[in-house]
Amino acid sequence: MATVVSVENVKDVRALLRTLDARVVPQRQRLFADVLSVSLRLGPILAATLASSLGLRQRLRHELAQRRLEVVTLDTGPDAIPPDGSWRTWWMHTLDLARVLVDLLPDDSHHGSVSTTLPRSAAAALAAAPAPVDPAAGEQAAADREQELHELREREWQAATRLMADLSGGLTEIAWHTGRLVRVAVEAAPQTLITGSKDIVRLLERADPARIGACLSAARLAEAAESPAQALTRLRRSRLSVVKLRLGGHADPELAATGRTMLAAVLGGVHAECDHLEVEGTEELDAARDELGAVGLDGAADRPMPGVGRAV
Repeated sequence: MATVVSVENVKDVRALLRTLDARVVPQRQRLFADVLSVSLRLGPILAATLASSLGLRQRLRHELAQRRLEVVTLDTGPDAIPPDGSWRTWWMHTLDLARVLVDLLPDDSHHGSVSTTLPRSAAAALAAAPAPVDPAAGEQAAADREQELHELREREWQAATRLMADLSGGLTEIAWHTGRLVRVAVEAAPQTLITGSKDIVRLLERADPARIGACLSAARLAEAAESPAQALTRLRRSRLSVVKLRLGGHADPELAATGRTMLAAVLGGVHAECDHLEVEGTEELDAARDELGAVGLDGAADRPMPGVGRAV
């Protein structure tokens, strides 16, 4: 289980280490953890800097080990990409994180994951904007606007599915050169093309399912009015896997109940069916362990998952 550390605005390694010393190391000490697994939410600038410098990656790995922190998963964050339809920027950022992660993984782990949301949809923004008021234009203006929205959505879908196929190829190349596998977990988010599992299936129709899968969270399932069983059934029918589960929202009874159902559905079998569990901040760790215990999965956060990274 990894705890998210949001450092989207951090621009260099020194500032990142200062943040870890101030916010994360004390929490590891409070939890009496020998090693604390963290998911760094890196912005594009620092990700690109690290991806271009082996020396910086090695230094960061050393500094993490000195602080008894480990990284098996990274996170682009929900707002790391500007809302300008910058699909190529998103693609480069995601691959940069994968390149960084392979050199941060602990020695006994050869598998990592990167969770991401897509750039905000220009079509969604246009649809939410007020339509021009022109009584003289009448129904034709409304029809023209709807056609414009349809064409814009189709262009975005084409760009997204094409870059997902390219992303699969980039992840394969990284695995070939390093011997370490990084999988990408796509998460639904407001104002993007992906609002639920049906959209994830459409997005990944041309991608390699061994490289890219889904990131599920109770909050996103609730927004999409999907039950965990519905989402999992749809993903499995398309031979897509759950790469990451994002836990949180324990203060909301409904979200907590959905989270427990999601955990039981994904992790309740003989083998774990996701790569990593992630919580929003160290304060969520105790609540997440309670949720695992509530569905009879005591210790699931501590046992190694088959062929994947470790957890606290």
